[in-house]
Amino acid sequence: MGEPQRQPLTLDELLAIVWPEDARHELHDGHVVTSPLPTRAHQRLVMALAHPIGRMLADGCDLLTSAGLLTSAGLVPTTGRDTCYQVDLLVTCEPPEPRQRTIHAPILLVEVLSPSTQAIDRNRKLPDYRQIASVQEVVLVDSEAMHVELYRRFEGTRWLSESASISRSPTSTSASYSPPKKPPTDLSRTPG
Repeated sequence: MGEPQRQPLTLDELLAIVWPEDARHELHDGHVVTSPLPTRAHQRLVMALAHPIGRMLADGCDLLTSAGLLTSAGLVPTTGRDTCYQVDLLVTCEPPEPRQRTIHAPILLVEVLSPSTQAIDRNRKLPDYRQIASVQEVVLVDSEAMHVELYRRFEGTRWLSESASISRSPTSTSASYSPPKKPPTDLSRTPG
């Protein structure tokens, strides 16, 4: 990913800019970070992951690709400046709003790692994602090594992590249930 620009922006300012379509743009603590568009292999892996997750969605939930995830505005303690990530895949059960461009209450976040994004996805985004109260699972998939890491919330603020090499698309369990009223204590879930 590129280096952050020097002049801080708000989310509204970022969304008002008409960006060229040859790159992705995120806002990290008010600074625009540009990365190249995902490769074809990256996009194919995202779609391969989307198919099984989409089939498991509970009524009222949506699976979104390249969605803007707002992590500031009280969702994640930041420097006080806006932060908005573009997530490869996310599931949310929040009611849609007209002309909505960012998601505030995801339950599942999936990032497909690539050499140019891996450090930011692991070291910056993952800790921020884990601070969002609605997030129940975060999945990181290494697009080259075909390795998957699953981070699953339990007991409120605690997280379990699992990792495995994969030969086929992994599936998560978050998309198959409605968000619990309280954090789950039983990690086994069945589609329903």
